[in-house]
Amino acid sequence: MRNVKVLVVGPFNAGKTTFIRTLTGISMTTDVEVTSAEERKKKRWTTVGMDFGMVDIGDGYVIRLFGSPGQARFSFMWKVLSVGAHGIIFMLDASDRESIQTAQEEFRRATEQFAKLPMVVAANKQDVSNALKPEDVRFILGVPSKVRVLPCVAIDKAQAWLVLGSLLELIMPQESQIS
Repeated sequence: MRNVKVLVVGPFNAGKTTFIRTLTGISMTTDVEVTSAEERKKKRWTTVGMDFGMVDIGDGYVIRLFGSPGQARFSFMWKVLSVGAHGIIFMLDASDRESIQTAQEEFRRATEQFAKLPMVVAANKQDVSNALKPEDVRFILGVPSKVRVLPCVAIDKAQAWLVLGSLLELIMPQESQIS
């Protein structure tokens, strides 16, 4: 069995938990009720430890998805969760204009911390009418041309698979590094 470890990172309320649940059906999640009044305006529950789910894609490959919490106070978890990672999905809520500056800062940090790992960017919540298009996300975040920016609706299994599949295309040529 070959394990592929994928880390899903991004700001608060980006859709990381939903993305992992959509792909895996069931995930281990450490959600608690939101305590911040500002964050509660966006959602009631949030991840405080990590999300985890597994997908058997056949041919002896199992994808292990690890989702990090989105709040800055949990930023240390990126280092913890990235040990042994093969690739990164950076996810943001493309419909939340108020969180774009945070997404810019988080993306900058992700490109520094994960410089040696394959990465794709998921511009989530494309089903919301005011969502930024992937090309706008690329410009605003300053995403290098070598990194794919993909439209995403995390509750849509086909779209979630397209995002994961795009990352796996980058990872699989490095197959010799997969345990």
